[in-house]
Order: sequence, then structure tokens, then C-alpha cells
Amino acid sequence: MTVNEIAVLADVSIGTVDRVIHNRGRVSVETRKKIQKIIDETGFQPNAIARHLKLNCKYKIGILIPEITAESGYWEQLYDGICRTINNELSAFSFKVELFSFVRSDRISFSTQFHAMVTSDCSAYIIAPVMQEQTLFLLYESNTHCPYCFIDSALPGTNPLCTVAQDPFRAGCLAGRMTQLTAVRQGIFAVIKSDTEAYNQNERARGFCEWFNRDTNIHTAVLISGCNAEKKTICSEIDVLLDKYPAVAGICLVNASTHIAASYIQEINRKNSISITGFDLVEENCEMLRSGLIDCLISQEPAEQGRQVMMQLYRKLVLEENCREQIQIPIDIYFKENLI
Repeated sequence: MTVNEIAVLADVSIGTVDRVIHNRGRVSVETRKKIQKIIDETGFQPNAIARHLKLNCKYKIGILIPEITAESGYWEQLYDGICRTINNELSAFSFKVELFSFVRSDRISFSTQFHAMVTSDCSAYIIAPVMQEQTLFLLYESNTHCPYCFIDSALPGTNPLCTVAQDPFRAGCLAGRMTQLTAVRQGIFAVIKSDTEAYNQNERARGFCEWFNRDTNIHTAVLISGCNAEKKTICSEIDVLLDKYPAVAGICLVNASTHIAASYIQEINRKNSISITGFDLVEENCEMLRSGLIDCLISQEPAEQGRQVMMQLYRKLVLEENCREQIQIPIDIYFKENLI
């Protein structure tokens, strides 16, 4: 029995259980009795937590992610999820974070921030492995013994404590299906990825194409690989796509930049014949989903990813338990009708 399990059984936060165990802070009489009953019935002994408190352990978590203002606020949502979990559910424990943000398309920036992180006094790392080969090389080169978790994407060939992410291939297949479902005609379906170094984007694009390759007599999928997610680049890629394939019936972007494509398709008066799908409930995407310029979005729940990865680090560092090696984020589908 763990503190987390007691919290689940009592339907309260971990912090509330901790306050009852150590008889401090404000807890209602009814809640205190409910938690104490579970403790008594299960014979729970808070050895790990007691040790943590006695030694006054402090844990600094290094976070290596792209700049939080980038990609329409996706990374900010993820970072906020981590910080909220530390400030709320884990407020009884001495966690703090240090952010090592980098320019996504800049290998030097990524490498510099990685080295700054591994030479700091962090207890563990949370890494977004958006540069697949670079991450593999840096982990091997540094030979770090500090525990690390991946967030946003898995990375084959590594050994993290935990990976919190969607299954990108399945998400890509679903994106293909939804792009076809929302299309108003048959024709060419295109998937645009802006980062050829990102494992999850590559897998989403592969899944998208696989969906259409199942029936090549009716539909054809084409892949557009760009160098970045900037507006100028995406608009240029769409121009090239429509010039080569005038009968495009649907376009999918495999990251949070879907609103850029949707806005441009509207600008060139092609929305009535082209369906638009994409990923992530960032503000711009949500606005265009409500207005009908985007037909469907798939959410990766970045804030929930942040919560989940911190709870696993809590289990490892404080409770001294094994982490769940993989936590798959649900592939949630949103239309304007079910967007709150």
C-alpha cells in the first residue's frame, strides 16, 4: 500500500493523505477519519515518506523542452502541468524545477542546454526528445547515471525510467481516418510534418499514410516534409502541394501548427473543398475548430503529461518504488460540438 493508493481509495489528494499521516495542516474530521481507517485496515507504514521528511530531502528536476512560448503554447501547457502538480498534489514534498529550454530546430541550442542540465545538481531529468539522433548521441556521450523520463515522445534505443506520450503511429492512423471522414470529396490526402528529426512526428506521418495505403484504388496519401513550423514555410508547402495535386481533399498537420494551415486555406478560398485536421488544443487551434476552419483535432493532453511524469518521479524519488515504464496518453478526438 502506498500514499498514492490511499489517496485513490479515499478520493483525496496525496497532500491530504500526507497531512493526516503527519498530523499537520487542515483536514476535515470526516476526511481524516476516512483516511485513518484505510491506514489502520491496511497496516500502512510510511517508512519512505518518514525518511524523506526526517532527512529533509530536496529534489531538483531538470526540464529539457523547447521554448515554452513556441509551437502555439503547447510546451507552456506541458510545463504548467509539471509545476501545478508540484505546487498542488506534491506540495508536501521538496520538489523544485529548473527549466532548460532550447530552440527546437537548433542542434547547438539543444546540445548546450542538455550539457547545462547534466552538469547541474538535478536529482532527475524530464526530457522532450524532439531531436531523435541528437538525444541518443548526447545521452550516450554524457553517460549520465541520473534518472530521466521522456515526455511528449518515446525514443527507441534508450532506457528512461518512464515515457509519457501517445502512441504516435496509432494517432497518425486515426488522423488519417478523421481527415477522410470530414472530407467532402474523394481525392488526394496530404500530411505535413515540420520536423524530420522528431520520432513522434515521423510516426504520425507514417500512420497517416498507412491508413490510406490500405485502399490505394480510392485514395492516395502524400507526405510533405518541411524544415520548420513557421507560417512562411507551411504556406509555401501548401502552395507547392496544391500546384502539384489540385484535387487535394484533405490536409493534416502532425503538430500544433494546424491553425496556420487552416488560416491559409481559408485565405486562398479553398476551405469549401479541403478538410483540415491536426493536433493539440492550443488556443489558436481551438478558435478555428469552433469557427469551422479546422474540422477535427487530436489532443495530446500536455498538462496531463506533465502531471503523470511528476507522479512517476515522486514514486521513484520519494516512495522509492518502481515507475511505470510507459504511460500512454489517450488519443482524444475533438470536433467543435464537443469542445468545451
